[in-house]
Amino acid sequence: MKHIPAIVFAILFSLIHEAAGCVGCRQPGSSGPVEPQTITAGIALSWGVLGMLAIVLMIVGGMTFYIISTCRQLDRVRNNP
Repeated sequence: MKHIPAIVFAILFSLIHEAAGCVGCRQPGSSGPVEPQTITAGIALSWGVLGMLAIVLMIVGGMTFYIISTCRQLDRVRNNP
């Protein structure tokens, strides 16, 4: 069970290079408002932001789980005379 988070992190980190947009693709060009490269870079940057948010949410979720489990253990100890 302890290996599942490590496997998930390994899979996510192996996909990070696909979400990175090149420097030239981040800048809009002169072809008009609809450019396939700019749209692709925008999607890649969005996935990058979502990946960073997922990491923050996993950290906050882990801390919340730890606090809840600690409070339950304290309640069990306190209620058992």
